[in-house]
Amino acid sequence: MLPKFNRFTLLFSVNSFAAALLALYIGFALGLPRPYWAMATAYIVSQPLAGAVRSKAVYRVLGTMLGAAAAVALVPNLVNAPWLLSLALALWVGACLTISLLDRTPRSYVLMLAGYTAAIIGFPSVSQPGAVFDVAVWRVVEIGLGILCATLVHSLVFPQPVGTVLKQRLTTWLGEADRWALDVLRGQDAEAIARDRRHLAAAASEIQMLAVHLPFDTSRLRETTGVVRALHERMLILIPLLSGLADRMEALREVRDDGVRGALNEVVAWIEAGGQRDAGLDLIERLKALAVARRGAAWSNLLLESLLVRLSDTVRALAEGHALMARLNNPDAPLSPQLDASTRAKGLNPMHADLPLALLSGGAAVIAIMLSCAVWILSGWGDGAAAPVMAAVFCCFFAAMDDPVPAIKSFGIFSLAALPLSAVYMFAILPAIDGFPLLLAVMAPPLIFIGLYIPDPKRMGAALAVLIGFCNALALHETFSADFASFLNGNLGQFVGLLFAIVVTAALRSMGADASARRLLVRTWRGLSRLARARQAPEPAAFAAILVDRLGMLTPKLAEAGPQRDFVGVDALRDLRIGMNLVAVQAARPDLPPESQDRLDAALDGVGDHFAALAAGRRQPPADDLLTRIDAALRGLSIAPAASAVNGVSGLVGLRRNLFPEAPAFVPETVR
Repeated sequence: MLPKFNRFTLLFSVNSFAAALLALYIGFALGLPRPYWAMATAYIVSQPLAGAVRSKAVYRVLGTMLGAAAAVALVPNLVNAPWLLSLALALWVGACLTISLLDRTPRSYVLMLAGYTAAIIGFPSVSQPGAVFDVAVWRVVEIGLGILCATLVHSLVFPQPVGTVLKQRLTTWLGEADRWALDVLRGQDAEAIARDRRHLAAAASEIQMLAVHLPFDTSRLRETTGVVRALHERMLILIPLLSGLADRMEALREVRDDGVRGALNEVVAWIEAGGQRDAGLDLIERLKALAVARRGAAWSNLLLESLLVRLSDTVRALAEGHALMARLNNPDAPLSPQLDASTRAKGLNPMHADLPLALLSGGAAVIAIMLSCAVWILSGWGDGAAAPVMAAVFCCFFAAMDDPVPAIKSFGIFSLAALPLSAVYMFAILPAIDGFPLLLAVMAPPLIFIGLYIPDPKRMGAALAVLIGFCNALALHETFSADFASFLNGNLGQFVGLLFAIVVTAALRSMGADASARRLLVRTWRGLSRLARARQAPEPAAFAAILVDRLGMLTPKLAEAGPQRDFVGVDALRDLRIGMNLVAVQAARPDLPPESQDRLDAALDGVGDHFAALAAGRRQPPADDLLTRIDAALRGLSIAPAASAVNGVSGLVGLRRNLFPEAPAFVPETVR
């Protein structure tokens, strides 16, 4: 299939080719032992967005230096014990890979590169351990040269800033948040609301990944990293706020109140007018005043007040989102002192991490490397060092996938497909030319054409496999020499490493979309169980960040798994709403009277048991018992002072509706 041919893809491919050949030319001029490493690195580092190139470049340099230092420390001291050296290098790769998988941002490149760089330097240096320091230094120089050339070319020649793409995503996201709020307030059908929430959850994770590159960007938006972070926090809060608002709207249908209906119409008009900050602040004050006016111990008053509190929180989050968006578009746009302070706060929102899976991935890398070393050592294969090197590379490259095996196979197949092209160049084309200008001319057609595929996420892996396989197979040096036996033997080792990477990964690490989805669900259910029993509320934005991140990961997995029996009735967003309702209940608990606390604790223990049973795959506790506990807690809150009980009522009503959507609405005995 032909690549997408447009100005952007052509510019990217030409820039990548220019960076690669510039690195090769400088490598020739400096007399580097393996200048083709610099050429391949330029392609590996190249990204469609300029900020991503620079962030990836920084992390790759740090990782390469750390891996080189590890190789220098291990090889000379253990070279006389080949099995022990193999184990030490394998454990280093496995440990680095495990830690890198716990950080799903580009920072993970530091340790992942440190792992397989030590293997790339260490294993081939076994035959010449005294030269390992020189090899490590040259490796750092060659990798650094490729990184530098890619960074310079992509930054200076019509760069595509991260900030431009990020601002487009943020603008679209905020518009979709407004639309979701309008759909909820107007009582739109469930399908429209589900569509809105899927878009928002997926975009929130994508925006966080883009924002990581922002400090390395060339656009003006680089100076507004704090504003982007603050806006992302409002995004994370808006998802459960808007989702939970539908629960409060259900309560409104049971309690007729013209004042509240009028407030809803005001909010709709404010959103349609563009969500201006000043008008939003005035609207929040009116909603608060209306909530105070409805305050009372009666059940209807508590429902109305909880609805108005949730509505004012939604308006505040939307107003702050629009104010922050205005600041992105205009650096002089005003912000409230509190909002301005939030843009200067440090720290990143937490993301989902799976330690057991990371350990399993690291262990699979160790075993694949050791099996490759066994073939190399026991057979006495002179060029066999390539096998454990490639086993390390393949296990690291694709470890973040649910099932890395298809990607490893694909990479190997396309690397193999590059060998005939490499052979044609090495034995037919290159011997007939002389000088770098002619080399540039003959290399341009295949490299520029293949580079057109890299901006396409679906074809990026295959394109890089062909490009890297082509560059490494040619192994270009300043002085050309062609030996078919060396060419064949040198490329055979990577396929031995590929074979062991596939076999071990398939046996220990691979899982389907359904198994991956269940892991995420179990982690979420265990977290909800702990939260229900915690008796204290976590920070809402941080808690929402993890759940929204899991939601963004889980939604495509559930779609890929299809109508699995185990996933019938699973609603990932419902778990998010339940989590935020639990946060509200736990936050209200300390201010409640002792009797109300006891009833609330009994209900929370029941919720904890419910999710613990889900996570363990056990039979769940009787639903009637849990519903009875929640209703008892609601009865206790309905007679507590309203100022202390409103948040608890709001959280428990939402919790009840999400756990028992078919149950009749709760009405206290005093109201019946």
